[in-house]
Amino acid sequence: MNIVETKAPIAIEDLKKYFADKETFYLINYKDSELKGEKLLTYLSNLDVPADIKFSTLEEIAEMIAVYVKFNLIVNIPSLEEVMVNLLLEYNNKLPQVSEELLEVVKDDLPIWDNIIKSCSLFNMYSIECDEFKEFALSHTHDDTDSTQGINFVSLLKHSNLFAIFDDVDHTELKFYTKYFNDYMFKGKNLYAYWANIENPLFVLSWNIANDTQEMRDYVVALHEE
Repeated sequence: MNIVETKAPIAIEDLKKYFADKETFYLINYKDSELKGEKLLTYLSNLDVPADIKFSTLEEIAEMIAVYVKFNLIVNIPSLEEVMVNLLLEYNNKLPQVSEELLEVVKDDLPIWDNIIKSCSLFNMYSIECDEFKEFALSHTHDDTDSTQGINFVSLLKHSNLFAIFDDVDHTELKFYTKYFNDYMFKGKNLYAYWANIENPLFVLSWNIANDTQEMRDYVVALHEE
């Protein structure tokens, strides 16, 4: 991998390196960048090249995570994804000693992200070709929101450690998000394009036992009996 340390906007000469070598990866120095906050995320989302942001202080991270948690365009920024995963783990008492400053910044948005991500377990069942599973998913409260604010919850689904938050799920709190589960609203892709990955143990489990419908039926019955 050819790592190019730079600032944003990225110089044309440095951008040319990606088109010559698709293994090029940009590491954006936040402190030196002319673009910050929402302008930086919009720039990186539109540019759509492999990139991450290098931070110097906790204040810089807090400034960006406050934007990222509400941002309405898909963007792949590993450092921000890691922060959000850790914040969700802390929210679920799975990771102690996360910065109180960062928790304060996202305190209003964490419950929303948490519910949407956990509700993806319903999407997992809904996506299986079995009427009982679909009916179970559809039996939950429907949420018809089509808001793209916080849409980068899908960017976290490739992080295996995120799924520790599913250990203690209250199934009565889950929602069937009609738009998120059915529409192609994630940069032209549907939710399945992000959910179906090898780092997702829920997807892997359902894939591996897809031919054992009795086991899955027993699981659905157990959920109804809780």
